[in-house]
Amino acid sequence: MKSNMNSVAIGAVLMLAATGSSARDLSYATYTPPTSSNNVLGMEPFIERVEERTNGDLTFTMYTGGQIFDARGTLSGIGDGLSETGFLVPQYFPQEMPIITMLTDLLMLNEHQVPAAGAFIETMLVDCGAPCMDEMERNGINILASHAASPYNILCRREIASMEDLEGLKFRSAGDAMSRAVQSWGGIPVNFSSGEIYEGLQRGQIDCAVAPKSWLLLYGLGDVVQFIYDLPIGAGVGMGTFTINHDTWEDLPRDQKEIILTELPLLLANVVIDGYGGEDVQAVAMAQDKDITLAEAPADLVALIDGLRTSEPADVAEKARTRGVENPEELIDAYIQNLAEWDEMTKDMREDTDAYAKLLWERVYSQLVEDL
Repeated sequence: MKSNMNSVAIGAVLMLAATGSSARDLSYATYTPPTSSNNVLGMEPFIERVEERTNGDLTFTMYTGGQIFDARGTLSGIGDGLSETGFLVPQYFPQEMPIITMLTDLLMLNEHQVPAAGAFIETMLVDCGAPCMDEMERNGINILASHAASPYNILCRREIASMEDLEGLKFRSAGDAMSRAVQSWGGIPVNFSSGEIYEGLQRGQIDCAVAPKSWLLLYGLGDVVQFIYDLPIGAGVGMGTFTINHDTWEDLPRDQKEIILTELPLLLANVVIDGYGGEDVQAVAMAQDKDITLAEAPADLVALIDGLRTSEPADVAEKARTRGVENPEELIDAYIQNLAEWDEMTKDMREDTDAYAKLLWERVYSQLVEDL
């Protein structure tokens, strides 16, 4: 694996190397910082394993921190082959990917990232089948691994005394579900990408963010957040940790595809458990060190969120219909059933990376290998 520092020089070297070798180097583009756990604990070890198992016939060059494109440029960037692989968040593309974003909008049903990530990837890649695959192919991509974030909280740049204080404030939110939540307590949803939150809070463009505590570390929000309502609103799902250009995937030989698919379960386990799970603990310690208020949510706000969860499946289905999704209830029901099963299956492995990776292999990735 190579981490890009001089894209022009490296690009020239790769072009020369390609003329004299059958080895292939794929670019991996992400707008997350190089120190992100997605990269350090997830992608970098994954790439090393793939490169070792292919004997260097398949390598990757990582471009972090938005060197190639920002969050909103990921779909066209990967789909058009500007980068062969990368990190893609479907929530930013509801019109282009209505079926997959429908599943991401069920995030308020998710109480923990470990079962949520498993339920999402199984629903998208196994239960959904052709409709989801066709949707990805139309956009020139294959989402082969998607992680879940730890539960979202309310992070603000100033102290909040009650739910009434949230009225009229501008909140970073992503997707319809978070927008509905923000509007329910009188807030104003603003569609910022995760990479834009820091600057938005710093400049006062937004007052708060609906985001995981772990982003105090991941995106440096610990420097601009002063108050947190420690209320789990829902765990965001569907973040496409490993997304690959469709034609690039089709061009890879079967043995390389199989190696990638057999290594993806551990990639997801590393990101979800070692990354988000570990960073939540570190984020709480950071909040204490920086005197960031970590407050219990008031009863009226808790009751409001609980009520929203009850109505979410119907609201998500109705929104999906307006985007042309046919019979959305069928896939929503499949997700709800999968979530219940994953919640039960993972009760004793919330901190067990190897056991979780094994379960992902058995439930999802072994089937994908069989279908190659």
